[in-house]
Amino acid sequence: MTASGPIFRHLPTLEWETKADQKAEVAALAAAADDVGARRSRLTTGEFGFHSQISEMPPGFEVPPHTHDVSEHMTILEGSINVSDGTVLGAGDTAVIPGGHLYGFTVGDDGVRFLVVRAADAATDFNATNDPGAN
Repeated sequence: MTASGPIFRHLPTLEWETKADQKAEVAALAAAADDVGARRSRLTTGEFGFHSQISEMPPGFEVPPHTHDVSEHMTILEGSINVSDGTVLGAGDTAVIPGGHLYGFTVGDDGVRFLVVRAADAATDFNATNDPGAN
């Protein structure tokens, strides 16, 4: 069913994904995340051209270096992350990450809740490198 009017989602009533809901390329990370209480909910899945999700992760959780095939806009809502390039992002900070850019992060001492918005559903590659000739 295609939406024709506004769509509203309320955080307390979100349906959180399980590791069984994940794409094959992120299955191992999803299993590790599930084991420590990290979670994600898809807020939009293409409605009006937006793909968005909210994620929550505990302190110290590591997301290994990876790329997505589409660009993304990330906003930290609570807590912080330490990006693999040395950048620290805290509540209210944003990152615009171009498709194909290799990055990873470690969650800060207070955990993190962040929002990601993309213009398309993203494929994730944990085998990518920053070397364009490496593939």
